[in-house]
Amino acid sequence: MRALEELLAPTDVLLVSDEVYEHMVFDGAEHQSAARFPGLAARAFIVSSFGKTFHVTGWKVGTVAAPAALTAEFRKVHQFNVFTVNTPVQHGLAQYLANPRPYLDLPAFYQAKRDLFRQGLEGSRLKLLPSTGSYFQCVDISAVSDLNEADFCQWLTREIGVAAIPLSAFYGDGFDQRVVRFCFAKQDATLRAALERLRRL
Repeated sequence: MRALEELLAPTDVLLVSDEVYEHMVFDGAEHQSAARFPGLAARAFIVSSFGKTFHVTGWKVGTVAAPAALTAEFRKVHQFNVFTVNTPVQHGLAQYLANPRPYLDLPAFYQAKRDLFRQGLEGSRLKLLPSTGSYFQCVDISAVSDLNEADFCQWLTREIGVAAIPLSAFYGDGFDQRVVRFCFAKQDATLRAALERLRRL
C-alpha cells in the first residue's frame, strides 16, 4: 500500500479500492484499507458490500466511500444507473446494521470453513495455494489432470459432482495457470461431501 501511495503521489490518478472482503481476513491479519493511507484516501473510491458482509450476496447492495468532492462527482453518474435501493432491502439492511456482531465474527466464521477445506485436501494431489482472505481456495491441478482449467472444471462438475471456477475466466486472453478456485462458503456437510470426492482424484 505504501508503494502504491508513492507511485500515485505525482499523478492525478484516481483509485478504485475493492474492499468487499474487508471482514474476511484470516490468521489474525488486519484488513489494510486505502482509507488508512492519507495519500490513497484522498484519491480513493472505497467499495464495500453488504452482500458479502451479511451473507446476502443476491441483494447486490454495497457502499462507496470517497472524499466529498469525489463523492459529488460519483453521485452524478450513480443516480442515472441505480437511483436507489428498494424499500424492503433498505429495511433489511437497517436491521442487519443494528447488530455488528455477525460481521465482527466473520473472520473466525470463514477461517473455520477455510481450515476445514484445507485440512480435507491435505495429502490429496491438488496443491493448495495460500488463502488469507475471502471465501475462496485456489488449487493447482497440474498433478491431477492434463486438461486446461476450463475443461477441467467442466469435467469436475459433470463427472465428480464438485463445481470449481477456472482462473482463466478472469483474464481477457484466457491465461491458463492450471489453477482453479473453489468456494468454501457452504454448509460444513456440503464441504465434507465435496472433500470426500476431491480426495479421490
